[in-house]
Amino acid sequence: MALNQARFVPLSEAAGAVPSGSRIVIGGAMVMPPMSFVREMIRQGKKDLDLVCSPLGGINVDMLAGAGCARSVEFPQVSLGEFGMAPNFRRAVEAGRLATREHS
Repeated sequence: MALNQARFVPLSEAAGAVPSGSRIVIGGAMVMPPMSFVREMIRQGKKDLDLVCSPLGGINVDMLAGAGCARSVEFPQVSLGEFGMAPNFRRAVEAGRLATREHS
């Protein structure tokens, strides 16, 4: 396929191309996060994902942490903005189920 050609695939195929144990960059925070993609990865039962938040982690990271899909998160901040702390992320960190690396 030529580099200038767009390729559209079903969401299930796109999420299926990410194996468990992958390191992925996930963005959007609370503004246009890739939620359909996140929900599809949860539905497919992805595990041990290493997430890198760019620029911030929001509901997308919170859902992946709550579903047990994330093994680690690198982030400058994970929150739900004006809605406060990301509760699933916080529980996973406090329980020791989620490794973190904060970039301030």
